[in-house]
Amino acid sequence: MGIAMMNVNDIMADKTLATMLDKVVKVKTSAGERLVRAYADNELPQGVSADEFIVVSNNGYIKSLTKPIGFLQGYLALTIYCKSNSDGTAKRRRINAMLEQVMLAVNERTKDGIYYEINLAEMITPPTVNLTNGYAVCVLSAKWRNQASK
Repeated sequence: MGIAMMNVNDIMADKTLATMLDKVVKVKTSAGERLVRAYADNELPQGVSADEFIVVSNNGYIKSLTKPIGFLQGYLALTIYCKSNSDGTAKRRRINAMLEQVMLAVNERTKDGIYYEINLAEMITPPTVNLTNGYAVCVLSAKWRNQASK
């Protein structure tokens, strides 16, 4: 009785991670509380106008940890968008709260046979304000591998 291995074409690590995060992260505002939407890169609706949202996209190539190809590993870029303050500064407390919730929801968790790890020390981009779109963005690197290779 062997362990079933994933086919490269069957892995949708970005979509699975977006599903794990969709409507899980909460933000508190003066008007109350709301849930943040998360999207796989190719499923991001055009013209998103939410104050906060998350986009998960592939970041690099998929690597086989075994020969023949079987147990796989790759990286995702997890981009957190948060509307900037009216003076153009980042809403640091809100972003930090979102980061903390992302870590709790994803780090060292498995879904659909895919194991995820996030290390904040390996952040791709710390919270940075984009002056052209009015959002502060923070980009995390998420490592994934199919569960059996953990």
